[in-house]
Amino acid sequence: MESRIDEFRTFVRKYPRIKDDVKNGLKTWQSLYEDWVLLGEEDSVWDIYKEVKKDSDLGNKKLDDLLTTSNIKNIVEYVKKINPDSISKTLNTIQKVLQITQSFGNKPSPGLYNANYNSWWD
Repeated sequence: MESRIDEFRTFVRKYPRIKDDVKNGLKTWQSLYEDWVLLGEEDSVWDIYKEVKKDSDLGNKKLDDLLTTSNIKNIVEYVKKINPDSISKTLNTIQKVLQITQSFGNKPSPGLYNANYNSWWD
């Protein structure tokens, strides 16, 4: 026989967004438990958590729609059109730009020039 706490845990597992509200400080476990005991599982208070669960189901359907064979074929065709030489040239250009940019930041301090200049003339 399940205790009331175990029943509440089962209820929370059905609606994981309840945990998010506790983590974000919007609710406390005590207040949620009291509402669950007093109002029951079927009260409209819990509808916001039930709707979120339905939205996540829609997200899975959208993912399934994206993974159709025609979409996968389009992706493969696009990847086939990529020219590796072009990518290599672009990466080399970016590397050169980064090297030039870094060289601007490596200027020696003016005091160093003065010390070398003075020691050379001494």
